Amino acid sequence: MIFEGASAAVAYAVVFFFSLCVGSFLNVVIYRLPREGLAVSSPRRSFCPNCRHQLSWHENIPLFSWLLLRGRCRSCRSPISARYPLVELTAAVLAIFLLQAEGFSWRFVFYFYFVMCLTAIAFIDLEFMVIPDILVKPTVLLGLVSAAVTPYPRLTGLALWNWLEAFGWNHRLVSLAGAVVAYAVGFLSLHLASVAYKRLKGQRGLGEGDPPLMGLIALFLGLPSVIPILLLSSVLGLVSVAVLLFSGRLTSEGLGVKAIPFGPFLSLAALIWLFWGDAFLSWYLPLMTF
Repeated sequence: MIFEGASAAVAYAVVFFFSLCVGSFLNVVIYRLPREGLAVSSPRRSFCPNCRHQLSWHENIPLFSWLLLRGRCRSCRSPISARYPLVELTAAVLAIFLLQAEGFSWRFVFYFYFVMCLTAIAFIDLEFMVIPDILVKPTVLLGLVSAAVTPYPRLTGLALWNWLEAFGWNHRLVSLAGAVVAYAVGFLSLHLASVAYKRLKGQRGLGEGDPPLMGLIALFLGLPSVIPILLLSSVLGLVSVAVLLFSGRLTSEGLGVKAIPFGPFLSLAALIWLFWGDAFLSWYLPLMTF
């Protein structure tokens, strides 16, 4: 359902503020999930990482509390990382993009969860060099449900979709089969690359969580997205390394021993492809026509 006029403004405002709250919850997930001794649901209230002061409701308003407190804990005055409002604002902006692309629909619901999951994974991997299975596996199951409930030609590519339907395949079955194949191709593309690198170099070139993450991304975005996302994420990674080298935050000597997480680049490439992949193809494919 696409809204217009005043109803559109209300819809966007509701989604924006709701997503800020979701972003606040993502901050809890990002902070607690990788740390031993903490659970997402316990303790119930958020707290200052420095003094353990439990935040009252007015200290925990997404985005606004951080601004009003000027980025400091009210109790101990220690700085509060700018990551917190960044995650909240990122969640809200991505939700607006998604609403604009899909309107209020079941696909919006499924992809909202997917996008929020990518956001959490990117920030966790960036800090801890780990991609939690508990974020990936349930989202894979949700992606399979999404493929069956909201059949989508994007999962197989339009040509293959039409070909299979011409053979009498039900469109839900085509969508689900496309999602399964996309997951397998996405997973194997990085898994085989990791195995080959380890045999050649004697060490891991990718984290264990990268192949399942690529499989998850392919499951939601479809088989045609695998190669573009792998290429785009690699380019983003190389550009980031170049920027770090140029800024002096990473030296050429340290580059050989310092691992750089690939999950954030996969997630960013997936989001770019989700929102602008079709526009890129409409621009790029005519250039390849001779």
